[in-house]
Amino acid sequence: MTFSETILELLPVFVAAGVAYFLWKSNPRQRIAVLLTWAFPGAGHWWLGHKTRAKFLALCLVTTFVAGMALAGFLNVSPFDRHPIWKLAQAPGGLMAVVAWLSTMSLKVTTANNYYLIGCLYSGSACLLNLIAMCDVWDLAETPETDTTASATEPAPVEENT
Repeated sequence: MTFSETILELLPVFVAAGVAYFLWKSNPRQRIAVLLTWAFPGAGHWWLGHKTRAKFLALCLVTTFVAGMALAGFLNVSPFDRHPIWKLAQAPGGLMAVVAWLSTMSLKVTTANNYYLIGCLYSGSACLLNLIAMCDVWDLAETPETDTTASATEPAPVEENT
């Protein structure tokens, strides 16, 4: 068994560990925001009130994903028929990748396409960038902890009278 085959065999264990960590370390607000971002790029940011960032992410990631599909002749999104590395790269694309797969699953390869791998790279990159957007929304949705030790050790600020 090669190294890459071993990694692919252990992938469900890594995913389960990641989900367990996510549920253990996150608050409900973070969970909702991350799941919304997974569902559609920018949706979690929009939900948190970061509308400009949400529009930017949605525009960039969806455009890059669709451009990759167009370059590949709309044949590059499939969890079953393609090389395993592309399904790993497209997993963070969430519902965007699922909808693309469902809408193009009946298409068949009829001619050679010199841009197929470039299209896979574009679509996979957009999905991986959505993973970074999920990390960003996780941080934005984090509830700040109150620091009670600072108030006990530092004196209260003095107001000046003018």
